[in-house]
Amino acid sequence: MYDVVIVGYGPTGMLAAILLGRAGHRVAVIERHTTLYNLPRVGIVHDDVLRMFQEVGCIEAIWPATHFLPVYEMAKNGRILLSSDVSPMATHGWPEYTSIYQPSFEKELDRIVRSLPSVKIFQGETVTALTQDADSVSVTVEKRTGKTRQVTGRYLIAADGGNSFVRQTLGITYENLGFDQNWLVIDAKEKSARPGLPAMRQFCEPEQPGVTLFMGPHHRRWSFMIFPGESAEDACKPDSVWRRLDRPEGATPDEFELIRVASYQFQSLYAEQWRVGRVFLAGDAAHQMPPFLAQGLCSGFRDAHNLAWKLDLVLQELATPKFLDTYMAERGPSTRATIVESMRVGQHVNERDPEKVKLRDAQLLALQAEQERNRGAKQLIAFRVPGIKAGFIARDGAAAAGDAFPQARVRGDREGLFDDIAGRGPLILARGTDPALALSPDQREFWQSLGGTMRRIDTSRAGAAASGLLDVEGYYGRLMDEYECDVIVTRPDYYVFGACPGVGDLPALLADLRQQLTA
Repeated sequence: MYDVVIVGYGPTGMLAAILLGRAGHRVAVIERHTTLYNLPRVGIVHDDVLRMFQEVGCIEAIWPATHFLPVYEMAKNGRILLSSDVSPMATHGWPEYTSIYQPSFEKELDRIVRSLPSVKIFQGETVTALTQDADSVSVTVEKRTGKTRQVTGRYLIAADGGNSFVRQTLGITYENLGFDQNWLVIDAKEKSARPGLPAMRQFCEPEQPGVTLFMGPHHRRWSFMIFPGESAEDACKPDSVWRRLDRPEGATPDEFELIRVASYQFQSLYAEQWRVGRVFLAGDAAHQMPPFLAQGLCSGFRDAHNLAWKLDLVLQELATPKFLDTYMAERGPSTRATIVESMRVGQHVNERDPEKVKLRDAQLLALQAEQERNRGAKQLIAFRVPGIKAGFIARDGAAAAGDAFPQARVRGDREGLFDDIAGRGPLILARGTDPALALSPDQREFWQSLGGTMRRIDTSRAGAAASGLLDVEGYYGRLMDEYECDVIVTRPDYYVFGACPGVGDLPALLADLRQQLTA
């Protein structure tokens, strides 16, 4: 009997395995392929995903395989319609957009998973059936030899991709939000790349919609729409590939070596249920979106990050199974909003109607002019994942509840990013006062049972006591001023549970948190 069975060993399944395995739970991972894929699919990760790499301890190892994308451009035949600067330091303490070479980070995630004694990986095995009852879920697994066996766990995470066997077996249908196009994806390794290739540019060209971007420091991706009447097979032929790359932002065989050419169906699909009993969908099994905001893998990582700590609490009997309903309540609306925004940006790129193209060009150029007049204002093309509006957040309606908790630099026994210095997991952060003084012994014991910590932060920059933190950049002082609070209570997944004006209000906030876990 495993605590959790994970079906699928892509990035979403890997992250879930790491987080649950590190929490000490027995995890079985079932993967039909015998090895890692070892070719890129993902091109960009966002700042919260880099924070997750930081959390699991591989950010330094994968950093050489990344490349900062300083600008996001929408252009037509070389003319920039809208250009948006990318923040080099976003909410989570990392660049807003970073290109990455996927095999490098998958290799590191795999290394970490295999270092965990409570996690067992079964590659080359395919799930062929699933049953569950009130206490467990079992899958029938077929090896390549044809032999079958049963694998049973208390819960199951289906991270088995867009064609998820688990989702189909459960009879969960996708809601189609209306985007469905065939695209050619070209991945190439640099030989002697031409200078001046854009970091990240969408081709808003009716004659050939497309995109190009870095994939880490030495690789590049191009994607182009496959037109109606053109077969995917023909589009993938070398002559067709190099014809499409015959452009100023393209390449020649002397400049790049093709490492992968494939056709993809870009879709906007949203599973109508993410939980059935003891089974949860995550990643592409739960949602698929066009890639124009580079949010596909990021959304899967957010699913795994949200679900893993909740399963941990339930498996420890610190929360009731009903608490797991907050998974879709929180991730569902955020993901839907992300899909819709990805579709909107995609429609700007893909528009081919001449009159609509003229209108789009005028609108984007007007936005660009407005942006140039208001330098320093928020970039108009930027998209931030919405916060949590319903789920495991304080019920008092405080402004902070459900917002992302940012990561800036602080100083404790040393100086560094907040998570590395203050610690991870649930946190009570209080300005100027030790929050433990406001809590009863029972409340302190409860908080410690959750793996929670309490830290005092000095936002005056005048220094901090040995047990406190110094707000080096004044970031948290400004945040607390904005929220009109001196205490912030965070969750393990970089979201704020709630905030209160002072430590005297903290017992009531913790009582709300405790009641929501155990109701």
